[in-house]
Amino acid sequence: MLILPLHRAPTRANFPWVTLALIVINVFVFAFLQSGDARAQLRALDYYAEHDLARWERPAFRDWLSAQPGARADDEASIDALDGADAATLAQQIQSAPKFLAALEADQVITAATAGHAEWRARRDAFDRLWDADFSAHWLLQFSQFSPRRMLGAMFLHGSVGHLIGNMLFLAVLGLLVEGALGHGLFLAVYLLGGFGSAVASLLWRWGEVGSALGASGAIAALMGAYCVLWGLRKVRFFWWFFVAFDYVKAPALILLPFWLGWEVFNLLWNRSAHIGFDAHAGGIICGALLALGVRALGWERRDFLDEEVHADIAADDRAALERARQHLGRLEIVQARALLEPIAARDPADLGVWVALYRCARYEPRMPRLREAARAVIAAIASTPAEARGQKAVYDDYRKAAPQLDLPAPLVLAMLRRWPALGESTAASAVLSELVRRAPSTPELAATCLALARTASARGERAVATSLHALIVDAYSNTPDADKARLLLSDSG
Repeated sequence: MLILPLHRAPTRANFPWVTLALIVINVFVFAFLQSGDARAQLRALDYYAEHDLARWERPAFRDWLSAQPGARADDEASIDALDGADAATLAQQIQSAPKFLAALEADQVITAATAGHAEWRARRDAFDRLWDADFSAHWLLQFSQFSPRRMLGAMFLHGSVGHLIGNMLFLAVLGLLVEGALGHGLFLAVYLLGGFGSAVASLLWRWGEVGSALGASGAIAALMGAYCVLWGLRKVRFFWWFFVAFDYVKAPALILLPFWLGWEVFNLLWNRSAHIGFDAHAGGIICGALLALGVRALGWERRDFLDEEVHADIAADDRAALERARQHLGRLEIVQARALLEPIAARDPADLGVWVALYRCARYEPRMPRLREAARAVIAAIASTPAEARGQKAVYDDYRKAAPQLDLPAPLVLAMLRRWPALGESTAASAVLSELVRRAPSTPELAATCLALARTASARGERAVATSLHALIVDAYSNTPDADKARLLLSDSG
């Protein structure tokens, strides 16, 4: 079963630099530090077989395993299988049993009284030197040895190119999502602690067994658990594939946790011959989920990143609702249109298009009881594009036809007028300013706005508009600094 969340693309703002660094480190370790391991191990195993070390070590290892306290009944088959194992297999099993190796090196299982001890010791020392050339052998997780160095180091080792590629693919996908949700430093901490926790789970499950493990999958499993908890009930898109069935669906992220964890537990109990670290995977998922719960309890997650897709979905839904509302307006279905528009306006008060549509609703209502309120909302909105500014002006012009009295707040009108020259509407702006000067000359910033628009008109070559505004300032505000500036500009233009 494959489940892969695919709902966020990397950008300059959210690029997962730590994830990239981890991928580079894993590739470097495999391509360079582990590159000679296969040859080194082959030389060591060939030496082991050629010099018949199994003659001494096979019976010693069998007796030692049988004598271990807590040996399970299901170990008997593997103990009996030692008699038929080839020399290379036997050597690998022995090298994966740290307690036996320690006893072996201390001459506790093959003692000085054993026949041929000196010969065995010389050959064993030579084999150890060959085996030590294997880089991975120093960092493998040993099932019956608690070694923090090995528990952390093993998560950067891989057994094959396919093993590496599979893990790095999952790391890239999950790293983008979890690193974005946690930030670089916290993500690295969750990755390393999750990998360590998965190793602890593996040791607890396999303590007393002979064997070893390696790979980044335990740490990556921790990212899986953390991902589910961090996104929680937010709906995410993911790809799933089960035998021949597959699909790309959207569902709450938390629903992936029982699927991911259940799959690992199922295989751990019923697929023990697969030689895959299902124990580490399950432990990693649980550890990552617990770490993410702690992060959420402390409020350390980056909610802006987590909610980005939620906001995008809401915006998409709002755009669709706005289009439906416009269709209702086209059919004069005012009640239906307003029911769609008002929730959008409450969520996004800066959306000028919604306020324009609500103005149309008010315009078509009998006796237009909400028209002034709707017009004021449109004029108060910020027009961020020329098209929006033209739409705003169209609403203003329409409102003046419906309500000829200039009853909108002057500061809002002044802010709108400053955008009109860029639309080629300097003459219209000048006419509205002249009316404001006649009706309410004491309006704050009115004279300054007239002077600013006159300056803009002059820069655009609209000398008649500039002259008209300068004369308006001189007439209405004759004893002010603004009037002095206007006289000077009039004399320069004359």
